[in-house]
Amino acid sequence: MNKNINPILDRIMYVSIPEDSEQEINGFQIDSSVLMPIEIPIGETDWQMQDLSWEMIVAAMLKIFAWDPSHKDIEYYRSFIQAVQPDINEEMTQTGIIKAGKKDYEIAEEIFRALANYKPDIEQNLTNLALVFEEQAELYSNLNNPDLAEKKIEEAFKTYKRAIKQHPESEEIFYNSGNFYLKHGNVEKSVELLNHFLTVTKDSKKKELVSDILKKVKSISVDDRTFNEAYELIKMGREESGIKKILNYISNKPDIWNAWFLLGWAYRRIGNYQKGKEALLECLALNDKNVDTYNELSICFLELGEYNECRKKLAKALRLDGENIKIISNFGILALKESNIEEAMGFFRTVLEIDPDDEIAKKYIEFLSKK
Repeated sequence: MNKNINPILDRIMYVSIPEDSEQEINGFQIDSSVLMPIEIPIGETDWQMQDLSWEMIVAAMLKIFAWDPSHKDIEYYRSFIQAVQPDINEEMTQTGIIKAGKKDYEIAEEIFRALANYKPDIEQNLTNLALVFEEQAELYSNLNNPDLAEKKIEEAFKTYKRAIKQHPESEEIFYNSGNFYLKHGNVEKSVELLNHFLTVTKDSKKKELVSDILKKVKSISVDDRTFNEAYELIKMGREESGIKKILNYISNKPDIWNAWFLLGWAYRRIGNYQKGKEALLECLALNDKNVDTYNELSICFLELGEYNECRKKLAKALRLDGENIKIISNFGILALKESNIEEAMGFFRTVLEIDPDDEIAKKYIEFLSKK
């Protein structure tokens, strides 16, 4: 047996099959000189050769397609899978869609990575992979993990570029990629892709929808584009670039509260709590009814050690939205900062009463229970 040195494939082993196992399957000749990959099941240390099956080999081959598509025997693996499991693309596509629907994104990503490399001629494989990257980016953004969000966005960009190159007449690819580029602030590229979509589509409803989108894009002012680009940069974890853009926007439109909020949010994310506080106070002067403004401002006050002001802003936010778990959690963190352990526990328990799956509250309760 030879072990793969690729760390992503560290459970893949390569075995020689006996010469008497050589046979023809659906026109494909098994070659005993080619090492066959298998993935040792987790927890098994005493694997035996008699346990080997074609299904195990195909599963390992697909893993190699996902993570090592330049493998020296990849074409042999492609032919082998086609012979042994000719319907594997359809079967795995359904599995991948189900996993993505259940937010089991790691498995869905691996499945669509494998299929995109196994059958790149099927455009849906690349589209599905790009969509999984998009969904992962959204998830990580919501979890305040900008580094992973940006990584998945970049993966989606690469996948769409590859898809466009390989399928220049695909309606679905140009439709999805055009909307993706628009969402992430690349208006010029989006317009190019959506205009191309209009030349290849036969879907009258989508054609009308895209035409409306293009009309709206043309009517968007330079300032509005700057605002949208700033938001996307900040969301992707590129706060410094986003701050430059939003400051430029504010210089032209100083009375837009959303812009001050965006600026304060960006400063808070990079730990510049003083500037974050100043921007959010400007936002509050223009609009004192936004819960998120109070929440962001309370975080800045908390980190600056201004606990009384933090409490005031959280109380105001809670009056606006009495079941906002972010606000209640921050009350708990404030209590913890002030060494009020029981009070903090009370706030985190309240969060779990509203949302039993809240991971932040669970972790704080576990941490405080050990004190």
